[in-house]
Amino acid sequence: MSTDATIPAERKSIQLRIKELQFDSGTWPCPQDLLGRHAEIENLSPVLLSAQSPLVFAVDAPWGGGKTTFFRLWQHYLTNQSKVSLYLNAWESDFAEDPLLPMLSMLDRWLGNQSNKPGVRAAWEKAKTYAPGILKSTAVAAAKAATFGALDLDKEYEKLASELTGGAVGSLVDSFNVKQKSLERFKVQLGKALDALPEGQENLILFVDELDRCKPTYAIEVLERIKHLFDIDRLVFVLAINRDQLSKSLQGVYGSSFDGLHYLRRFIDLDYQLQLVNINAYVSVRIKQPDILEYFKLRKSGRDDYEYGSEVLGFLAGRFKYTPRDIDQLVVRLSLVLRSIPKDHFLDMPLLIPLMVLRQEKSDLYRRYTKNASCANEVAEFLLSGSIGDVVFDHAMAVVVGYLIAAGRDPFEQISIEYLITPWREWHGRMMENDPQAGSVKTVIEIASDPVDFRRRREMQKLAFERIELVNKIDVS
Repeated sequence: MSTDATIPAERKSIQLRIKELQFDSGTWPCPQDLLGRHAEIENLSPVLLSAQSPLVFAVDAPWGGGKTTFFRLWQHYLTNQSKVSLYLNAWESDFAEDPLLPMLSMLDRWLGNQSNKPGVRAAWEKAKTYAPGILKSTAVAAAKAATFGALDLDKEYEKLASELTGGAVGSLVDSFNVKQKSLERFKVQLGKALDALPEGQENLILFVDELDRCKPTYAIEVLERIKHLFDIDRLVFVLAINRDQLSKSLQGVYGSSFDGLHYLRRFIDLDYQLQLVNINAYVSVRIKQPDILEYFKLRKSGRDDYEYGSEVLGFLAGRFKYTPRDIDQLVVRLSLVLRSIPKDHFLDMPLLIPLMVLRQEKSDLYRRYTKNASCANEVAEFLLSGSIGDVVFDHAMAVVVGYLIAAGRDPFEQISIEYLITPWREWHGRMMENDPQAGSVKTVIEIASDPVDFRRRREMQKLAFERIELVNKIDVS
């Protein structure tokens, strides 16, 4: 059979990226909450909405741990509660000369639309006139392009300097006075503008996302701007960070002896560790994306293949401590591989996902196995994270191991794989009848010993190897 598979026309278009969350208004908890975060959000919201402010609250989780989704869900909940919150992706704006600019732009999108509250609108317009005095001088030109109405920042700065120093800024002392007095007046006017908050809402929550992905110098400036410019009553900043990674980035700026964690404590008032998710539950939901479901519906063995795929991916995700983002990327790659295999083609699902994971986690062992399956037990021990005779695994992974070993058999070349099965037979022989692992070990032996059509399986393996290599050249980050 040719390995040049064509894409069936009846299948739906493939989803190469996980789409940004779209919410049904008025629905809470919402279907998009795949990790069951609603209880955390419901518990945190009243605390921050009524907390003594100003306050900087950090949500800590590993990169890819679901912080952005958590923030989006949290905003959706607040909107359903008729509360105002604002969102800034710091990583998308780290090209700015001064992080104050995107922060001001974020506020302007909200306060600039308060036409029914003239006092609020006037206070915000006045606050913007003080922006030139607190922006970096190199950022003033860039600020002209931002959404600050028709404000001429050069002229405003001249007026401001004259007002605050009695003339043009002619010395470093005068320049410092402009900045200091500009900041004082900016805070006063912004405080007045916060009367735009709905009745009963004490604090404005401002979400700042992806801070740990920014350039270290920019991340530092964001923290400094928040702490020194926005320490205003009724403002609560909620930061998404990977504390360990961010502290190491700071060390890269200040030197290996620099205490990054201690430095972060200067800016962050409270920490919250985002709870770990049920990885198996997340895998079960994520693998049900439309194009994968559609593919399995078109296959005769679709149900069995799908169930094995979900169980195996769940086990391996736990084994390698995958984050939700890691799982998303693996599922996208799985979609690409499946897309290239026609529905009537033989599919070794128990081998496909483990080989994809092996390729990602230990590429040298993967390449050895693709050339010669005699290292199957070494692959099995790596995937199971333990030695034969001293590992715990379920039926789904037993099927995987059996297939890994069986791939070394070739009756046409009279190659024996008994040496690969022997350690499993010996383990089984040592087991008590009531040993919970006895069934799994027996499954390994039975599948590895079964004389099925290995020529067809070899073809499928070759196709799988080709497709796995292909999709690993595609950036799905």
